[in-house]
Amino acid sequence: MKKSIIKNQIDMTGTTVYIKDGDWTSVPFKACVSHLWRKKSTAFEPDYEMLGKSLIEYYLYIGPYDHDITMLSDDAIFMLGDTAYELRYADAVKFNGETIYFTGILKKIKGNEFNEN
Repeated sequence: MKKSIIKNQIDMTGTTVYIKDGDWTSVPFKACVSHLWRKKSTAFEPDYEMLGKSLIEYYLYIGPYDHDITMLSDDAIFMLGDTAYELRYADAVKFNGETIYFTGILKKIKGNEFNEN
């Protein structure tokens, strides 16, 4: 019951997303993706870059229970329109042992880092 309510809210407020993982591509579905512009991004990167080199953009992903992002490979790419994102962290949110939705941290891929071929 709770997972259906949350999925309906994600369907009403989310944006269309699809996932590419190797040769597999998901059907388009709705998920909520919001920019983490106020969060400390250093917790997501193991290495420090030179000051001023580039701005790394991270996003919070909240997706429905029926799209398990915890099972994806490290090469999975999330597509929102023409913009590609890589998954940096994934977790299942559970209530009474049942997954009700998934959360994750997405990193925006810039320029030549992503090749659709």
